Amino acid sequence: MLTRPEGRNTSLASALRAAGLTVIEAPALAIRRLDAAVPRLVAGDLCIFVSRQAVDACFDGEAVTPWPDGVRAAAVGAATARALRDHVPPDLILAPDQDAPPDSESLLAAIEAAHLTPGRAHILRAQRGRDWLAQQLQARGWHVTCHALYQRSPVIWDRATCEVLAGPDACTLLLTSPEAVEAVDDSLRRQGLDWPIALRVVTLHERIARRLQCLYADRPAGALAVRLSAPDEAALFQAILASARSA
Repeated sequence: MLTRPEGRNTSLASALRAAGLTVIEAPALAIRRLDAAVPRLVAGDLCIFVSRQAVDACFDGEAVTPWPDGVRAAAVGAATARALRDHVPPDLILAPDQDAPPDSESLLAAIEAAHLTPGRAHILRAQRGRDWLAQQLQARGWHVTCHALYQRSPVIWDRATCEVLAGPDACTLLLTSPEAVEAVDDSLRRQGLDWPIALRVVTLHERIARRLQCLYADRPAGALAVRLSAPDEAALFQAILASARSA
């Protein structure tokens, strides 16, 4: 079951089906561009993109084209950095190392390693999100403004979709955000169903894994098997394939 937003699962689903897996595309979150202006950027600014959705929202409609001279763009993870390369010169992009977790902590390390002079920082994000990076940058002398460019809303699954997950058949679930975990949990509860007795999950970050472990805290040992993966399609394909074949 692939739970990334609509339009993000197509190529991965095709590859998994070609490998012999049964695939259900069941987005857990819906993404909607908000009627909000992209910030005006000037030399010395740092523009932080927290996700691929932030990149899409920035360069849709009121796009900053061409990218302003002297403005650094920062990406939370490798997938976001790849999306940025279609719009921003590569030498102006900051991102965590390929092997680092795609999170604010890793991005802060990359920003500090670049030895930038604190100035204005713009964080492009959803309506809701972690404030940790903004707080850390402010403590280091940056003037930080958060810009909500898109909205993430939970998708309420129908009963048939919930029953696939809650049923007895072996299932590998792709979950790429804490909000997706909460959306799936809400859908199951609405249908009067519980998480399956045994579940295999592929995810991107230990924070998501810890939330799932809380949900399975009263289950027998081994009921939950979590694999961490890099966010690129090839890594996700290999992780899901390995999880599915580990049954």
